[in-house]
Amino acid sequence: MIRLLTHRTSPDCTNAETPLIITLSNHAYAILSNPMTSNPDWKTVDKWLMGEAFVGSRLDEHLYEICERIGSRWAGTPGDVAAARYIRNRFEEFGLSDPRLEEFELKAWDYSDCEGRIVEDDRPISLVPMIHCPPVDMTAPLVDVGFGMPHEIAACADGLPGSIAVVQNADEPFSDRIPLPDRLRSLAEAGCLAAIAVEPTAGGHVETVRATDKRWNEKAGDVLPHPLPTAQTHREDGVRLRRAAGKTFALRIESRAFTAPCWNTVADLPGGEWPGESLVLGAHQDTYMGSPGAVDDGSGLVVLLETVRLLADARRELGIPPGMSIRFCTWSGEEQNHQGSAAYVREHYGPEPEPRFVVNLDELSAGPIKGVVLQFPHLRGLVQAKLDEMDEGLKCHVMPMLDHTNDGFSFARSAIPYAILWRWRFVGRYADTNYRAEPWDTVDKVRTRELKEYVGYLARFLLRLSHVPPADWPPNPEAVEGVEARLQREIGSVARTM
Repeated sequence: MIRLLTHRTSPDCTNAETPLIITLSNHAYAILSNPMTSNPDWKTVDKWLMGEAFVGSRLDEHLYEICERIGSRWAGTPGDVAAARYIRNRFEEFGLSDPRLEEFELKAWDYSDCEGRIVEDDRPISLVPMIHCPPVDMTAPLVDVGFGMPHEIAACADGLPGSIAVVQNADEPFSDRIPLPDRLRSLAEAGCLAAIAVEPTAGGHVETVRATDKRWNEKAGDVLPHPLPTAQTHREDGVRLRRAAGKTFALRIESRAFTAPCWNTVADLPGGEWPGESLVLGAHQDTYMGSPGAVDDGSGLVVLLETVRLLADARRELGIPPGMSIRFCTWSGEEQNHQGSAAYVREHYGPEPEPRFVVNLDELSAGPIKGVVLQFPHLRGLVQAKLDEMDEGLKCHVMPMLDHTNDGFSFARSAIPYAILWRWRFVGRYADTNYRAEPWDTVDKVRTRELKEYVGYLARFLLRLSHVPPADWPPNPEAVEGVEARLQREIGSVARTM
């Protein structure tokens, strides 16, 4: 241990100074005696960040507060607001600049009841309405349309007008994949009055999805009307509905669409070398209705908070600020068409310079970290070089299509480079994490030991990236017009995320 002698003003507020002894570890003294700015000793930094990520972790504290004490965080509800305030308070505690809530107008939706029954049998069917489903109260015959593929719709076309379609929320084997929203639109055009989508997973599982494709929107964050009122049911009740084809079904959904104030959370860690340049790290704070949202996206939120703590502590305790500024954001309204991130992009970029790079954290506890996936390819060499410096076997890849499944889509539509962390998300995810839109997305599904690894790797990666001089960044060749043209070409296809 090393002791440093300095002075401080005496407690009685006189001008007399009293000695102050600060005790430092040899490790911290070595860092402070060699201030690291544009050319840090990365091995020393890595040791400190990884040690703090594991030994000093507050992941469980944040996870239980956000997902258990606060719980469900449907955008615009008190739970969502409580989470935003908690995050802002942590930003303030960690010493970030200007921690704040930024208000936007949410095109909100909720429902109070959703009931269905086979009339002839008086048998109830478990249903959940799709997000932004309009209210409906009808009785109509059931038609089993299989997967709702073109050949299946053609085969039963005469019976579709005035019916309620039962459609599988899965891909027909061996056929070209067609997104469910496109199949629902085809059913509406064929005359169906409503649809019930059947979840393929057994065990009463219903993951709430959307009846519209976010790529249909003229601008990010838009909310479009449903092709037709659509509810979902689990596999077991779906079998009963298919057997009941030709019978009468009574469907009632009580829902409402309205506007409400909503808030994103924003704060900054100023750069020591190029404070006018920035990186962004973000996650969404909201959940589906009734879901504690531990994996989706409590896991992303708590990793963001811990990454904030590590980078702020590295600046304060080790004298190592980021080279560029790093902005930390949590967005609401992600589950309602990415409205929070879309509002954030509209509010900030134009008046402010665009960030060099955005990393979005979503569903991190679905699997271990394997690397970084870019939306646009021009940063692949730079990102892989920084990952190689870390020497953890992490790889950089590029998505072959515009990924409209997360808040990064709001940035992509403005041609701003963004990435998600590569992990098992949609293919090979942990079996017990497949409840991201349900009440069973609880804290026991989150593997905090793996999240500590996410935190350490992410802090190391962002700090390295922030110290790359602006002149060494490849120019961004993307333009909004090119992105929109690409988007139009990809509509009607199933987005590849692996």
